[in-house]
Amino acid sequence: MRVLIDSRWDADTGIGKLYREVMARAPAYISPTFVQSGMGLGNLLTPLMLARQIRMHNDADVFYSPSFMPPLYSRIPVVFTIHDLMHLFYYTRWHRLYYQQVIARLAAKADRIITVSQFSKGQLVDLLGIDERLITVVYNGVDDRYRANGDIYESDAPYFLYVGNRRKNKNLPAMLTAFARAAVPLDFQFFLTGNSDGETAVLVEQLGIGNRVRFLGHVPEENLPALYRGAHATLFVSLMEGFGLPIVESMAAGTPVLTSTAGPLPEVAGGAALCVDPHDIGAIAHGMEVLATDSDRHGQLKAAGLDRAAQFTWADTAARTWEVITDKRRK
Repeated sequence: MRVLIDSRWDADTGIGKLYREVMARAPAYISPTFVQSGMGLGNLLTPLMLARQIRMHNDADVFYSPSFMPPLYSRIPVVFTIHDLMHLFYYTRWHRLYYQQVIARLAAKADRIITVSQFSKGQLVDLLGIDERLITVVYNGVDDRYRANGDIYESDAPYFLYVGNRRKNKNLPAMLTAFARAAVPLDFQFFLTGNSDGETAVLVEQLGIGNRVRFLGHVPEENLPALYRGAHATLFVSLMEGFGLPIVESMAAGTPVLTSTAGPLPEVAGGAALCVDPHDIGAIAHGMEVLATDSDRHGQLKAAGLDRAAQFTWADTAARTWEVITDKRRK
């Protein structure tokens, strides 16, 4: 089968990770060709460019993209992934209009849409009006390098870990505020990936926790497993996600997780994480206190997390993705 693939998403991002894992496990009967374009990923003309690419590759049997930009039109079946609908909530008005008036209309023409959680599927149906019969849920996986046996990051103090960016949906200010209020031993640190930025740095100083917060800068993926293993717990109390990969990465490493009751996070956690209201600073702080002081609860969450993380593998993700791409039973 000849599959035309939008390979522009091959990068050090969550979508790039999915792309690489799926491509690394392509069935032997797949003959891939790739979109040839230097157009930026967020370019509004991407649907038109992809339509032209499909027309140029006249021997392709199906088009696949690991992310949300579909072609404007296509003579062959189209399969693509919509990870979340963050553009409708946390981006500009123009992003929202583009998603509603362009992406939603084009998505309805696709032969199959993949999404990464039942929550995201529900949003696609309810907010974009996409026929649920077009949507298949395929969970993300977790790399074997995150499993519990491996190097451990050495720190001179216990630390909570946050892995992610600083977008509003990540709820980082609430986590930092809760950390400042939590009745946890004062030697506990708050480690977060990425460099210090103005807004976060000001908040940290206002909260009086400048000596307890450490910005780790860019952390290469190969160093993340040890960082998770060294943490006392991982904090991922987001307002909204499509999936929440740090939850299963941390669980696989044997580190308990404090996460949110919002979006798909309880679905992904599967009862193996401590879930709190992301809008309630007191609840977030109490969650930190439990993880820092209740050794029995900490141990229970560690064991439950290991079991839960074992259910998420990239081999399964790739196999299910290729099943959807190559499915002959199309609309």
